[in-house]
Amino acid sequence: MRILEVHYSTAWAGAERFVVDLCNELSANNEIFLCTIVDDSIPGKSYYKAELSPAVRYINLKCKSGMDIRGFVRLYKAIKGIKPDIVHAHTDALNLWLPSLLYKKARYFHTIHSLAEKRQYKSWLTPIYRYFYKRRIHAITISNICKQSYVELYHLNNAIQIDNGRAQMMPSPNLKHIEEEIRNYRKTNQTKIFVHVARCSEPKNEPLLFKTFCRLHAENMDCILLVIGANYNSPKYKHLLDTATPNIHWLGLKNNVCDYLLNSDFFILSSKWEGLPISLLEAISTGIIPICTPAGGIPDVIKDRSCGYLSPSMNEEDFYKTVIDALQTSENFNRKRLIEHFQNNYSMKHCATQYIQAFQAEI
Repeated sequence: MRILEVHYSTAWAGAERFVVDLCNELSANNEIFLCTIVDDSIPGKSYYKAELSPAVRYINLKCKSGMDIRGFVRLYKAIKGIKPDIVHAHTDALNLWLPSLLYKKARYFHTIHSLAEKRQYKSWLTPIYRYFYKRRIHAITISNICKQSYVELYHLNNAIQIDNGRAQMMPSPNLKHIEEEIRNYRKTNQTKIFVHVARCSEPKNEPLLFKTFCRLHAENMDCILLVIGANYNSPKYKHLLDTATPNIHWLGLKNNVCDYLLNSDFFILSSKWEGLPISLLEAISTGIIPICTPAGGIPDVIKDRSCGYLSPSMNEEDFYKTVIDALQTSENFNRKRLIEHFQNNYSMKHCATQYIQAFQAEI
């Protein structure tokens, strides 16, 4: 099949990571094009571009700040020129409205990478989205709760559910160096290492995370938090770093996240809402024990204690108690079983196979 994947960019973020992995996996047996919208010469907008397989043909629409009128025209011209069998977008579905009406030789798919109501910003657009999802564009959701939100918002039962996937992470040549770096953060040989991988943002709810580790520090708990990601020094969130206790270390962006996961004890998320976080799949692929709030599709991954620790709510006390529970009871955790859970359910090979089946199905 000739497949055109469409996304905003290849910046450092979960959906972007997913799109690059999916393109690479699909390119083994299909003709794959990746079209990104935002000008990739803007710093940070092409973070994962270098990881694209040589088999993936790359196009950039050079839009300066998301989709504009010229961007819609450029995308339509790209589709018309490529003549794909499938156009699969991970951006806003409205980017497919014009092509789906004017170029009818392709089939159109849109993966909604969060709760439906979080991806649609204007309520008056609901009936228009509903029309296109019913007649022109096949919706794909990435977890049970995302599918439920789609049904509730659009009153349609036609969404295809394909859980997110991730290519197997591999350590970098710097693994031993990172092991030494983390050793220097430890207070004692028994210090437990927590790692949080996310761009600081409202959905990820980092204030809850920082409050929890400030409290653990006040109680002399022997643990530290390593924070990987951007935006923590922005005007909106800089207060988190200013008030952080010595057990919290912001490391900035890293292109070798796997090295940090392999040298840590726990992966932790404090999210308010999610689709199905790629960072969580990365964590379980390495066997690191996850501790999370019950946001979005996270309970689908952490189904029971053998898969990690799930807070009963987003409540501050519940989250704190879940962290304490993990510190006290994780000694005999079966990390091998966690890796098998990833391989059987969330590998990119498993995920891409489902996408091909969806693209080929008579809907």
